[in-house]
Amino acid sequence: MPTEVPTVLILASWSDDIPAEVIDIEIDRHSIVKRRWRKLASNGKEIAFQLNQAAKHHDLLAGADGHCYKLVQSPESVIEIPMPNDHAMATKLGWYLGNQHLGIEVREKSILLEDIHTLRRSLDKIGIPYQQKNDIFLCSLHSSHSH
Repeated sequence: MPTEVPTVLILASWSDDIPAEVIDIEIDRHSIVKRRWRKLASNGKEIAFQLNQAAKHHDLLAGADGHCYKLVQSPESVIEIPMPNDHAMATKLGWYLGNQHLGIEVREKSILLEDIHTLRRSLDKIGIPYQQKNDIFLCSLHSSHSH
């Protein structure tokens, strides 16, 4: 007879000092932004997450069982574009990405985008260099402007 996996409810962020034992919860980018979800933690317990706002990578959460849980966003396939040194390429890249209305993550030496096959074809066509890789993609949730 199978044993039932205990469910731990999470209703709040961790507010105390970081304890010696922190239990990881690996979660994909699309689920982490939801306010309600269920996942298995690294200790085998099922986690039921219900907060008033979306969580983010490395957030510490308080379990009803008294444990501290850390969200670890899963790596995914991304497109990495090196930060251009040439002004003409920087202008072209800014124009292109702005017109695509894509979620991006700007880093010191590169820009990350979700790996979409049509985006790769388009970047090839207009001559913007990039590479595909697996990485944690920390883009903002939505565009912060309106027309």
